[in-house]
Amino acid sequence: MGLSTYAANALIDLFTRGVAVTPPDRVYISLHTGPSDDGANEVVVGLWPSYARVDLAQGGAIATGFSAADAKATENLKQLLFPAYDGSDPLVISHFAIWDAPIGGNAIWCGGLLADKNLLPTDECVIYPGDIDLSVM
Repeated sequence: MGLSTYAANALIDLFTRGVAVTPPDRVYISLHTGPSDDGANEVVVGLWPSYARVDLAQGGAIATGFSAADAKATENLKQLLFPAYDGSDPLVISHFAIWDAPIGGNAIWCGGLLADKNLLPTDECVIYPGDIDLSVM
């Protein structure tokens, strides 16, 4: 997985047609229960009442969320903490997405976790600096 359909189309249009892309003011990460090229399967508040996407720059300038691109790749620079899991049943997180909005918006990047994360009530989900590796083939 990688660039979402939205982002891939925007990149193609930018470089082949000169169609400008408006960069997002912020980017957010979401957690998912299955794969998708468009952000489907995102955790819902019905399963995890306090769930919300997390700002990758943690309130700082958008550029502070990821390292500068090098060799067609980047990684996250900040620790990201989701609210403690307050659902009642175990929840398995297997994928993530990067978005241009805290709710709704466009999925920009979609990917799978190296290993599924099994959440039980009160568990925390933490993403450490360097855990998110994005690359373009």
